[in-house]
Amino acid sequence: MKITLISTSTFPSDQGIRTISSVLKKEGYEVKIVFMTLSEDYSKNYNLSELRQLLRLCKGSELVGINSFASTSQRASRIISFLKRNLNVPIVYGGVHATISPEDCMKIADIICVGEGEETIVDLAKAVERGKKFDKIKNLWLKNPETGKIIRNPVRNLIDKLDSLPLPDYDIETHYILDKGRIRKFQENDLSGQIFFLTGRGCPYGCDYCSNSFFNQLYEGKRKSILRWHSPEYIIKGIIELKRKFPHTLKYFDIRDDTFSLRSLEDIKKFCKLYKENVHLRFKCLADPKTVSDEKIKLLVDAGCTDIIIGIQGSEQTNLRVYHRNQTDADVLRTAKILNKYKDKLAVMYDVITCNPYETSEEIINLIKLLQKIPKPYYLSVNNLVFFPGSQLYRRAANDETIKAEKDASYKLNYWDRAKHIRLKEKNAYLVLILNLMRGSVTQNRFGFMPSFLINWLLSPKRVRKNLRNTLPTKFALKGVEIIDLIRERVLKPAYRSLPVNFKAWYDKVRYRV
Repeated sequence: MKITLISTSTFPSDQGIRTISSVLKKEGYEVKIVFMTLSEDYSKNYNLSELRQLLRLCKGSELVGINSFASTSQRASRIISFLKRNLNVPIVYGGVHATISPEDCMKIADIICVGEGEETIVDLAKAVERGKKFDKIKNLWLKNPETGKIIRNPVRNLIDKLDSLPLPDYDIETHYILDKGRIRKFQENDLSGQIFFLTGRGCPYGCDYCSNSFFNQLYEGKRKSILRWHSPEYIIKGIIELKRKFPHTLKYFDIRDDTFSLRSLEDIKKFCKLYKENVHLRFKCLADPKTVSDEKIKLLVDAGCTDIIIGIQGSEQTNLRVYHRNQTDADVLRTAKILNKYKDKLAVMYDVITCNPYETSEEIINLIKLLQKIPKPYYLSVNNLVFFPGSQLYRRAANDETIKAEKDASYKLNYWDRAKHIRLKEKNAYLVLILNLMRGSVTQNRFGFMPSFLINWLLSPKRVRKNLRNTLPTKFALKGVEIIDLIRERVLKPAYRSLPVNFKAWYDKVRYRV
């Protein structure tokens, strides 16, 4: 039986749908994946020509699956609506958005998968193949064809042993990608010389801005552990296989677990030993201030880790009061001191969140002061808050009418469009703009393009009070920021993505001083 899987991710790194494909292939099904990549400007959607090309690829399949995040849900909705009009086969909608907002998704789809889908998709494929009903398959919601009522099946237990899953599907001979309006065969270069790799699932923190808090509630009583890991042996086996598949273009691995440093010291020792002995490529990972230790970082750097991202998110007050994230400024500074010991071998990026209507002006200033205390050099990534459906913060904002319409949640804005985020949220726009302009390379003398003395001048109490009262200068500055962001998104990013893989790998090294 033929099955087509469709990803709406903006970059073809979608490990979830690749794992679904591997599970189906293991059961003997003929699977193709179509990566319907568009830009991070989420107001853009597929045109009729692109949808017709997709339809041609789906014809002959007896089951179609599609996934999305909240940001790409409008794109998934357009695909589902079009395919439903032109195909007479089951179309199942899965992924994060379908799990978090199943009621909304049922307005478009006839079948959705809530939660992890590896076992569910196999049960569904077998039912379709055998001509049986699938109205009692766990994790599936579907419409009763006779009454139109929604059948809401319960979720099954989480897969406890992740190593039982096959490796993600990177057999690109059966993959396709949307490229400049044309769906073509997938090529090695489409991976841009990097593989995004998840080595575990789940997060024990459940911060209020994150959808993980929803997943933790969804699977209450349906799991042995919130946090599940692939073994180091499984990870290295997968990485070696990917090196074998892409010997000429693969330049590094990007481990995308929310916090790789949550792994035990013994696990990290084993992973680093195997990686150093077998892989011989640089890699990147993410960590959090509470779980970083000198011993872990030393092992990672020795094994080939050249880049690490640390999630600060907010000042101590914001983290504890707004995000319910149990992290202090002392945790951040302790971790920064450890990481700075390896500054000649390890590029460090700190992530923060701003444009938060629940954050006070004092808390934003305290975050900036915290960033000034962190040992240099480092890189600063400033992310504007998105109210993701399913998160505790989304529910809070909906209840107190901070979110009055869907646009107020901001998940359909370009993630990097600073001016639009600041205008939408409005509160503390002057301070939020300063923090956004600090993004980039941080040295003793500057934050991004902002000289350190200028930041201190802008943050004088009298000047802050004046600009928070009178927003006209900030609004004027935002027009300039909007032009800069437009050039970056419409000109520089597309131009960069069209460059040869070897050049992009070289630039990545130069940019982060590897």
